[in-house]
Amino acid sequence: MVRVFVLLFVLFPVTVFPQNWEFGEVKRLSIRVNSQYEEGMPLLSPDGKTLYFTRSFSPANTGGKYTGSDVWVSRYDPRTKDWGSADNKTFRYNSKGTNAVIGINKPGNTLYLINTTSTKRPTGIYFTKRVGDRWSEPEFIPTGDLVTSQYLGLYVSPDFDVLILSMNGLDTQGEEDLYVSIKNDKGWTKPKNLGPSINTSGFEISPFLSADKTRLFFSSNGHSGVGDADIFYCERLYNSWETWSVPKNLGPKVNSKKFDAYFSMYGDSVCYFTSNRSGDLSDIYSIKIARPTEETDEILPEFLSQEEVNRISGQKVNQIVYFDENVSSLSGAQISQLNAIGAIFSKKHEIKMHLMAYRDSASTSLDIYQQRLFNILNQLKSSGIQGSRVTFGLEIEDTKTLPEKQKVEVLLYR
Repeated sequence: MVRVFVLLFVLFPVTVFPQNWEFGEVKRLSIRVNSQYEEGMPLLSPDGKTLYFTRSFSPANTGGKYTGSDVWVSRYDPRTKDWGSADNKTFRYNSKGTNAVIGINKPGNTLYLINTTSTKRPTGIYFTKRVGDRWSEPEFIPTGDLVTSQYLGLYVSPDFDVLILSMNGLDTQGEEDLYVSIKNDKGWTKPKNLGPSINTSGFEISPFLSADKTRLFFSSNGHSGVGDADIFYCERLYNSWETWSVPKNLGPKVNSKKFDAYFSMYGDSVCYFTSNRSGDLSDIYSIKIARPTEETDEILPEFLSQEEVNRISGQKVNQIVYFDENVSSLSGAQISQLNAIGAIFSKKHEIKMHLMAYRDSASTSLDIYQQRLFNILNQLKSSGIQGSRVTFGLEIEDTKTLPEKQKVEVLLYR
């Protein structure tokens, strides 16, 4: 058997990540940027001189206080070494809906925008180009069929080839999940759910992708944190958009006991994010990175042997779920098997589970293995096992050693 951790939904990575961060002190931006209203979605221009953000509930917004958000702009003043007074007139295309800058190209002369209303179903985004001192009329860019209901958030990479979406889609596992869409010769691919390593039964929102497209920042209330919503990051592994490392909490300097979101990082030196730690509505904060620090390897957990599992449970436990080729649905016998595991271990909160799917690299499609893991997870959850106790992996087996039926092993550990 070839033991290759391709980890479809990785929570035990064996990769050494390039660096972690040690943060300085959090700074709330001045009243020239923050107001008594709601500030959000800060994005910094590549030259560091212009800060774009949204403001909601302001009577100065184009549509008034209750119609959505406007794009507001603040410029850095080198004389005062601080941000100047923000306004919503510099960007003159604000409408009565929800307006936001969701991406900036590398030269800083193209903004990618969202403009939605309660009655307009989003099917794309807009872009505007700077000509001299003015921005051109926004032009619409179709991005495919976004099958979404109540929620939609977007981040566009500077190269305009990756969309990270937060939305409530048809296959959303929680309140709002993260998805990815890639631009190719035919347009934009259908948004694909990033999976339960990232997405939880809560919400995952405010995605931001690093400049090299290897690190994803987002906010969640479903992963373990200190507040209503914390900011996390994870690494893209094996050059895949479906394989991610364990989301890591950015820690107590960034995160508070309240809502923290819309994190963005520039040059591994300064970051911006929003938080309502100082009141009911969110403000924009900045934080500098004091210095990068090397991370150490993650250690794989020591799985319990079959004998230990049987001893803990007081009976023999069948930990292997077998599937016929190209079958992902659960049979009645498999449901009974998983319900038995749930009945035994639902109250033993110290025991966690890792679902390891074994794949022949030349046969059944990856989607089948992914759906098997989803189906087993959902059945375990319905039997009383919390989703946060279950992680996922995929292991490639040599064709010659593959059993007649493909399997998913329920591995237990403390």
